[in-house]
Amino acid sequence: MKFSSLFILLFGLMSFVFAEEELSIGIYRNIKIRKAVFSYQGFNYTLIADDTVSLNQISVNDKIQIERKGDKIQISKGELVIGSYNKVKFYKENNEAVFQIQTLSPSTKRRIYYGNLEINIVNDIFTFINYVPIEQYLIGVIESESGNYQSKEYYKVQAIISRTYALKHKNKFLHEGFMLTDLVNCQVYFGKYYQNPKMKQAVEETKGLILVDDELNYITAAFYSNSGGQTENSENVWNKPLPYLRSKKDPFSVGKNNYKWTKTIDKSKWLSYLKDKYDYPIYDITERSKALNLNQTNRKKYLAGWESHVLLTDVRKDWRLKSTLFSIVEKGDEIVLKGQGFGHGVGLSQEGAMNMADLGYSYIDVLNFYYTGVILIDTDKRNYYLLD
Repeated sequence: MKFSSLFILLFGLMSFVFAEEELSIGIYRNIKIRKAVFSYQGFNYTLIADDTVSLNQISVNDKIQIERKGDKIQISKGELVIGSYNKVKFYKENNEAVFQIQTLSPSTKRRIYYGNLEINIVNDIFTFINYVPIEQYLIGVIESESGNYQSKEYYKVQAIISRTYALKHKNKFLHEGFMLTDLVNCQVYFGKYYQNPKMKQAVEETKGLILVDDELNYITAAFYSNSGGQTENSENVWNKPLPYLRSKKDPFSVGKNNYKWTKTIDKSKWLSYLKDKYDYPIYDITERSKALNLNQTNRKKYLAGWESHVLLTDVRKDWRLKSTLFSIVEKGDEIVLKGQGFGHGVGLSQEGAMNMADLGYSYIDVLNFYYTGVILIDTDKRNYYLLD
């Protein structure tokens, strides 16, 4: 059966309960770490080397230095070198335990994480992996993706779509030894920092909730900064039509921080780009005019009709534009791109969703607005129905 609006499968009591999923996240993926320091707060951690050598419990005041020496990981405490190993693991002794990482080479700000930490060396580069229960992972994602000053209702929205995304894509980086990265190619995740209680409450109050389609498959819970006033069909960006990712007018994103932008480009460089990459007929007066004068009131897929083969998604990538929703105005030897929105435009506009929450809409209202005909369900119930 199909659903025309958000359908909620939360009814009924169940004795069949699944354990909370643990994720492995490759952290510091954009930094080539050579030296770092591990410490913890509150609950104890135990250090294990090469899966067999127990280096016993670490004291709360200890700062364990981790340094790459050739193809080995050297572990030190103060001036004392403990040893060199292929792999080390820091194991928590309580579910609420958190650890701190301070990288020294290169130097970065301290980060705090829930869960366990594993370190190994792959191709002469440190690999740091955070093993963390999904509900604690989400607190860090909400911080990194949403900032510290949103309403709890919006944080509930982010928790649900980020939980859905993580479960759908959890095998994306298994070939590198972990499930997901901490970068924008998955979801930004820099651990827990602000310690805003609203974030943790939002995760707890939506625990296990995910979005699925009418066959109980995880949806592609796409999100981005601002729609520019109109969301995009999925096939115009990823060549795959999805019934729940449909273009629609989005008044809630209008006037927000990333709603409008401009970019000026040298006209000759623009025309050369079109000629060299697409063999665009820049010497044809009619076609040249189309390339120099574009008026987008609704999102389009191509610059000058499908015959041009100039995909606006490619133009956005090549010229590092904020979105594909822009108009072009010829101005002397330049063209001015007047754009709206920030991001690919498919799915949920974060600034629009934040505005909806501030206006009093519930997290269910927000999800229903940006995703068409999806189902909100608890992960345990989904697993139960799939096994039934």
